[in-house]
Amino acid sequence: MNRGEFLFEIIDVLGHFPQNYIKVKDIIIEKNMAYSLDFYDRKMDLLYRKTTEQLPILINIHGGGFVKGDKKHRWSLCSQFADKNWFVINANHRLAPKYPFPAMFEDMFALLAILPELALKYNLDTSKIVLTGDSAGAYIAAYTVALMTNDSLRLALSLPKIELKPAGLIGFCGPYDIVKALSAPLAFGLVECLAESFSGVKLSKGCPELATYPYAPYLSPVDFVTENWCPSLLVYAEKDIFCAGLEAGLFNAIKDVGVYVDEIHSSTSLANHCYHLFNWLKITKNTLEKCFEFLDTIKSGHCCVTEK
Repeated sequence: MNRGEFLFEIIDVLGHFPQNYIKVKDIIIEKNMAYSLDFYDRKMDLLYRKTTEQLPILINIHGGGFVKGDKKHRWSLCSQFADKNWFVINANHRLAPKYPFPAMFEDMFALLAILPELALKYNLDTSKIVLTGDSAGAYIAAYTVALMTNDSLRLALSLPKIELKPAGLIGFCGPYDIVKALSAPLAFGLVECLAESFSGVKLSKGCPELATYPYAPYLSPVDFVTENWCPSLLVYAEKDIFCAGLEAGLFNAIKDVGVYVDEIHSSTSLANHCYHLFNWLKITKNTLEKCFEFLDTIKSGHCCVTEK
């Protein structure tokens, strides 16, 4: 276990109860269902309310520095989304360093491939698919949107064509620009450790080896925003110890192509990285309310007016 894995394992263990004490009644949870038999790691939980209504789909991707994390640590958050009448797919994916980039996107496309089958079984609306995630999961969610809306990027990663399009993105504290993320002043060599795990390349301080990395031109979703992007809500912490400032490039890139984008953020050190999981904070309540409002506009089909 490397330093990055150790750090995020501790975060998961210590954070599980504080982030999951809120219980939502009458939510059906189907746990540990395989979305592909190719790898054991490809498991998902389904969370939804029993209804005759055709439900829109929300795919949640957990964080954990690409090296740790598990869907079980997001049950409370996903239950709150399901409470708003979304069919929530809370997904695991393969983790680095055993499975480096782009394994996580092969997983996401395996998950997307089964959505038509799930739609028939559960009466789902595949025209309303929202992707969300926190930290590394936000990166994966945004990158998956890029892959779904930019064929040149999809072909560069040798992923199959799919007919589905994203209807929305909610990103929580994501490192959307990997190049800028590598300049973050993290202690104990964590930047190099996580980058090495993520890429599968042996790196030295400053990660100069990434210059010749085959996937170097394709690392950041911020570089692949087109007019086909979907309406987006970016949540960030101004004083984020991991991802400070990494939302700005994506926000501006989406805005520049004329697609709706909005944001909400915290301004204090207490409400830090992935503060939306700290349910006792007032800013968390405000942030989740904004997320629910954003989802309501997606569901209604009236999202969104382009901000100028």
